[in-house]
Amino acid sequence: MSVMDRTHEDSLTERYRELSDDIAAAVAVVSAKRGSALHAITVDSFLDVSYDPPTMAVSIYSGSRMMETLETSEYFAISLLNSSQRDISERLGAPGQPLYGSLKGIDTFPAPQAGQPVLAEAIAWFELRTTEVLEVATHNLVVGEVISQGAGERAGTSRPLLRWRKGYGTIGPR
Repeated sequence: MSVMDRTHEDSLTERYRELSDDIAAAVAVVSAKRGSALHAITVDSFLDVSYDPPTMAVSIYSGSRMMETLETSEYFAISLLNSSQRDISERLGAPGQPLYGSLKGIDTFPAPQAGQPVLAEAIAWFELRTTEVLEVATHNLVVGEVISQGAGERAGTSRPLLRWRKGYGTIGPR
């Protein structure tokens, strides 16, 4: 590869980062049990894929401890954060999270089917059974079928936590 090609590739990557920051995204926590330990990270790259059967996907960095956990567990959970949970997002999104104890001090409960940890104050939560893992560039798309779901007590009045341009925000009332 020539120097000119590499310069173009670098500028393409940097410009992509700038433009993709303009995509507003809901913030969630992906969590799973690894043995008896609970493990979790913040994500903003997840989506509902299908309503029938209910299916979701989440993008996880291939070399992360969370991906290691998901490779050892058939199940995981996604908890959609409300606008007052920014501190949880920042804590679980910080680089170098410990493998064990990441949910210490955060109110959780076990989801009903496979017992995956769900954040108690989440606007909505989904417990999933992994159906497929697709390698895409530096990440894996983990696809799961929803096996249980629910909403937090204040889901009807809570606003979602959103990320946009490397900052946090929310939207108006429902």
